Amino acid sequence: MLYPRKPGLTEVLWQASNQYHFHWLSGDDVTQSLVHNLDRASWVLKGAEPVKCRGLGGRSTIRGEQYGNVFDHHSVIYEFPEGVRVYAFCRTIPNCANDYSSTVYGTKGSCSVMGMWIKGENPWTYNGPKQRAHFNEHVELYKALRAGQRINNGDYMARSTLIAIMGQITWQQVVNSNYCFLPKAEDVRADMESPTKPDAEGVYPVAFTPGVSKLL
Repeated sequence: MLYPRKPGLTEVLWQASNQYHFHWLSGDDVTQSLVHNLDRASWVLKGAEPVKCRGLGGRSTIRGEQYGNVFDHHSVIYEFPEGVRVYAFCRTIPNCANDYSSTVYGTKGSCSVMGMWIKGENPWTYNGPKQRAHFNEHVELYKALRAGQRINNGDYMARSTLIAIMGQITWQQVVNSNYCFLPKAEDVRADMESPTKPDAEGVYPVAFTPGVSKLL
């Protein structure tokens, strides 16, 4: 979503109000959008650790201050043990074909995780009651709270986030890295100087240059 700049906001508060479009606040689309697909892939692979990955991305069409400094397209290929690969793609370019899905391909067929069907040697389609995933999550959360219990999804949420953070490095490199995007969370203040600034035309420079910027 795009949030036009409101009068009277400082640069930091303006960027915070439009956080999805600033890399230092959202981490770009892989960590704020594609992470959900990676979370499903991790579930399908029973929590297997990716060995390494290769990614590419860029900014091809979006321009203007409301788009901040993020890319508008990404692709990452993750390699898992035994030759398993996850092909992850996302794009936020207006007036293009859109598809939000997670599909698993195997030797005997394919499965749509979100469509809840299997095609191939053993076809299957879910025919039960309509599922409302976000609604059901809240039902379970409130049920647990009222019962004095906890639903702790922290482990797999942190794991999926770490998979999303990977770019062109190995799993061990990202696990052992202490790199962080500045400013650190504990140093962020409403009255601080913004870490990214617009140019004379009001356009923010992209956060990274593929093949040039170093993250390790």
